[in-house]
Amino acid sequence: MSSVVLNGVTFEAKSGDQLEDVSMGLVSPQMVAICSSDDGPAAAIDQLLLSQGNIIDGSVEINGQDIANFRRHPERVMAFFENIQLKGKTVEKAIHRALRHMSGALDVEHTLQMLLPLGIKYNIKTATLSAVQQQELKIIILLALRCPIVVLGDALDGLTEKSRLVIGNLIKDYTKKTDSLVIFTSDNVSTMMRFANTIYYFNSNRLTSARDLTMNDGVDCTVTVTGTGFPVEMAVKLGAHMLEEAENEVRFLFAGNIQALLPLLEQSTITDIRIEDSTVEDELMAY
Repeated sequence: MSSVVLNGVTFEAKSGDQLEDVSMGLVSPQMVAICSSDDGPAAAIDQLLLSQGNIIDGSVEINGQDIANFRRHPERVMAFFENIQLKGKTVEKAIHRALRHMSGALDVEHTLQMLLPLGIKYNIKTATLSAVQQQELKIIILLALRCPIVVLGDALDGLTEKSRLVIGNLIKDYTKKTDSLVIFTSDNVSTMMRFANTIYYFNSNRLTSARDLTMNDGVDCTVTVTGTGFPVEMAVKLGAHMLEEAENEVRFLFAGNIQALLPLLEQSTITDIRIEDSTVEDELMAY
C-alpha cells in the first residue's frame, strides 16, 4: 500500500502557488482528482511532493516516512508526468532511454504492447508524432516506470476524447493491478468523475471538501428549469444541489441518474429545460 498524508500543511511553492492548512490522506489503490477553478492547488501539491518550496506549517508523509527522506530522490517512489521527456529518434528508442537504469520498470517490449490500442508503432520517428501522440507516449512511459505514486497533472486534458477514454481506463486498471496511487487534475468535470475514486475540492489554496465516487453511477450535469412549480425540495432529496433560485428560473447541479428527475419536470407551468455538462465552477459552488 502507498500513501500520501498531509497534516495541516501550509506550503509556499517556488512558483508562488500555496496551500493553507490542508489535511488529506490519500491511500492506494485509487485515482485522486484535484478540482479547483485554477491550477494553483494542483501545482502546489506537485511542487510539495518534489520539495520545490517551503513547508511553513504541518507535516507530509510519503508511505509513512517524512517527506524530507525523499527530497533528493523522489523518483524512488514517485513518478511525475512533467519530468517525462522523449529522447530518442524512434518510439522504441525513446522508451528504452526513459526506462533504462530504472529499477522495477517494465521492459521495452511490454511497454510497446501498451501502445498498441493507440496505434503508435515502435519504429515511428518521435519527431513525426502529433502533439496528442506525444502526450500519449509520455503517459505510457510514465506508467511503465511502475512507481507506486504517480503524479499525472492535467495530462489527460491534452488527449482526444477517444484516447482519453482508452488511457484513462488503462490508468484506472493500472492502479488496481499495481496497488498504486494516481493524482491528477482536469478542466473537465466528466473526466474527473469518470476516472477518479475521490475528488478533492479547493477554493483558492484551501481544501473545502472531499467526495467519494466509488458508488457513483453517472456524471454530474447542470439543469436549468424555466417556469414555476418545480418541486425543489423533492429534487434536493434526489441529489440536486441548488446553484441559483429566481422567481421563474431554477438552476442546480444534479448528481445521479437524470431519469429520476423526469417526473419532477412534467409540470405544465415549466416552459423550458436545459441539461448541460457540469463545469468546474458549478462543482465548486455545490461542493
